[in-house]
Amino acid sequence: MKRSPRLFRKVRVLTITAAAGVLLAGAGALSAGQAGTGSKAPEAGSIEAVAERLAAGQAREKAELNAHLATAAEDAHGHLAQVLQELASVLPVEATVSSRPVSAIDVDGWNHRLALATSALEAVEEGTSEQTLAREALIGAAELLESAAAGYDQLLSAPADGREVITATVAQRRDAAVRLWQAGAAQLDTLTVGSGGGHVHVFLAPNGDPEAVPQEFQEPESQE
Repeated sequence: MKRSPRLFRKVRVLTITAAAGVLLAGAGALSAGQAGTGSKAPEAGSIEAVAERLAAGQAREKAELNAHLATAAEDAHGHLAQVLQELASVLPVEATVSSRPVSAIDVDGWNHRLALATSALEAVEEGTSEQTLAREALIGAAELLESAAAGYDQLLSAPADGREVITATVAQRRDAAVRLWQAGAAQLDTLTVGSGGGHVHVFLAPNGDPEAVPQEFQEPESQE
């Protein structure tokens, strides 16, 4: 039976990781018994050198995947923010804001944007468990917002006595989508900083307004 390339890659990465761990352990035992070695670079071809090369390669691959995920998240962020802005105009986050109806054509536009967002994120390869957590949270948020859009589509043709329940459901799905996105965005920011790529802030507000993003999620330079 033909092996899945993805499964083969995962097995290979796990094998290399395990080997590196054994090599590092062995290197530690050897260096512990040697006096006066100081902090000089390991000899070429030594166990220490091989272990360092493996670790450096893994760190480089992780940083590259973080960068790919950040690019996809920024693309998806733009689509979700636009949908949230338009959804807030028909289903205001603040009770004091008046609403305006939209048509099924507008909802189709939302679905198109959300499909583009999901596609961009799904195109990023799976990586470590931390990277997978961030990726799946962002994809899940886009899918939850798709569900909110579908609910609003039902609202357009719903009888008057059933609209209140549907409206509440749409609002709940929207809020859940934003919370899930924030969790994925926070995880992504931690990953990129950890790999030396700097901050990546792709947080959202329920109404899609960048100025309405909670202060703890705003860019450091934009905080008072």
